[in-house]
Amino acid sequence: MANTLPDRSDSTFTCRADKELVEAFKRIAKDNNRTASQLVRDYMMAYVKKNGQGKLDLD
Repeated sequence: MANTLPDRSDSTFTCRADKELVEAFKRIAKDNNRTASQLVRDYMMAYVKKNGQGKLDLD
């Protein structure tokens, strides 16, 4: 999966999660040379591609 999104307008997504989970996620992401935001975007794109019913061009 691409590490960057195509030129499109950005949006902010707020999510509540346990503080310890978030800190562990950020630490592990950093250990793997990724940011938490990159990983969340990758997951969101994969989920939409796999489960989406409509046409959404994310590539």
